[in-house]
Amino acid sequence: MSDTPHNEANIYNHSQSYAHLFTERHAMVKPHTHHPYQLGASLYMPATREDIWQVIKRDKLPTINSIIICLEDAVSHSDVDLALERLQALLDTWAAHVDSINNPSRKADIKTQYPTRPLVFIRPRNPMMLQQLADYPHIDLIDGFVMPKVDMYSLSNWRMACQNLSAEQLLMPTLETAALFNPHHNQELAIGFKEAFSQPVFALRIGGNDLFAALRLRRPKHSIVYDTPIGTLAYQLLGCFVPHGFYLTAPVFEYLDQPTLFMQELTHDVSLGLVGKTVIHPSQIALVQQAYCVPLSTLDEAQAILHSEAKAVFKYNNTMLEPATHRAWATEVVNRAEVFGTIDDGSSEYSSRM
Repeated sequence: MSDTPHNEANIYNHSQSYAHLFTERHAMVKPHTHHPYQLGASLYMPATREDIWQVIKRDKLPTINSIIICLEDAVSHSDVDLALERLQALLDTWAAHVDSINNPSRKADIKTQYPTRPLVFIRPRNPMMLQQLADYPHIDLIDGFVMPKVDMYSLSNWRMACQNLSAEQLLMPTLETAALFNPHHNQELAIGFKEAFSQPVFALRIGGNDLFAALRLRRPKHSIVYDTPIGTLAYQLLGCFVPHGFYLTAPVFEYLDQPTLFMQELTHDVSLGLVGKTVIHPSQIALVQQAYCVPLSTLDEAQAILHSEAKAVFKYNNTMLEPATHRAWATEVVNRAEVFGTIDDGSSEYSSRM
């Protein structure tokens, strides 16, 4: 199935159009059990690895927020059968220990300071593989699925692939094809995401490297993504999808020898309301989590805005606060603080609440 139209008159000919189905009933995205901020630092792990269970039960990488078991780009074609076998073995092991591995929670375990386990997702290669996975024993133990290369040309296939999944499982479509450079396409896709699935769309993942590839580029080593064409696109995606109620995650930063630049990019990620960032190495986990910690003064302002007796407009910390326009921001600040804790302004020490 092609990712690009043959001509403008034939646009979206590979998928159903959902625009005519849009109603007030679908004006809000379906609620979900967890908050997308729980994604935090997300690590892709090839399904061929034999230590994924150790990560889930926190014997390894005990502070990771979420993992994505990859059956797509991280697994070569010749290893797909092995990857599927190991995935089923992982599910069998998990089922045998399910009583000791509780569902992840926004609230930290009082002993470990972290949820009992990270959020766990699977990334299949294509819709056909997702249909196959729906029949796997114990697949309902997985929190959800990351769906690669989703656009209007593949949406109907992904919709059909999800029909046999549990309605409780979370979906994360990845925005990473050339079609995403078309704003009209994206407006159609935002409506399509609301109508296509019975499951909640937990977050939309911005696939930075694939988007660079669509422009015949690679991320420059000495620039943050927001100084590149993909940064410009990220702003457009936020303007398109967030007003429809969706959350977006930040593109991966692949240069391990640029921690200062990584932190600069994280500052932008957080300021834009992106709810998590893919990490490629354990050394990046703590940096992501620290970047998402909420300064105490910011949390104070958010709580003042949300106070039941807050005035329509008032001065606080030499700042004008207006609950009517700042409430949505304040709610997200509180949500972020519940997951990542707070940090004293001007201090590198922070109190984790994960």
